[in-house]
Amino acid sequence: MTIKHDTAEIYEIGYNAGLDALASIDKTAGADALPSALVGLLTAACNCAYSFAQNEDAATELIELSRNLSLEDLKKQKGAEC
Repeated sequence: MTIKHDTAEIYEIGYNAGLDALASIDKTAGADALPSALVGLLTAACNCAYSFAQNEDAATELIELSRNLSLEDLKKQKGAEC
């Protein structure tokens, strides 16, 4: 599964909503709460994927795409630090 060009703007909206949620958690509960809160945030996102996807395989594919994009971002960030 790939993100189509016409969905890039929508992807950014979702990505930024996640960052906003993490900032809100940090502001409300503090940085120490982020790991546990992140588990809750990821669970909510996965629940949404499984609820709205056509089937479990489609949801799993969507979650795997998200995981791969995260790893790509991490590699780019680490490469930029060198």
